[in-house]
Amino acid sequence: DLLSIGFNCALGADAMRPHIKTISDVADTFVSAHPNAGLPNAFGEYDETPEQTAAFLKEFAESGLINITGGCCGTTPDHIRAIYN
Repeated sequence: DLLSIGFNCALGADAMRPHIKTISDVADTFVSAHPNAGLPNAFGEYDETPEQTAAFLKEFAESGLINITGGCCGTTPDHIRAIYN
């Protein structure tokens, strides 16, 4: 039996949302999202703040789209703390 289905990496949370919604609408299991801290900039760095990432993921959870979350590329301990809080 499958525990969860979802996405990680490749996209920031804002770009990931439509894909998460599509899966959430049909999944009969938990849905997870582990986004980057936005897309990398020209220097390969991530510009999305912990507060921005947390706000996107909070909206996903409050909308009933996800059950499991965390971070991926560019997320820092501060990002994870903001998501947790």
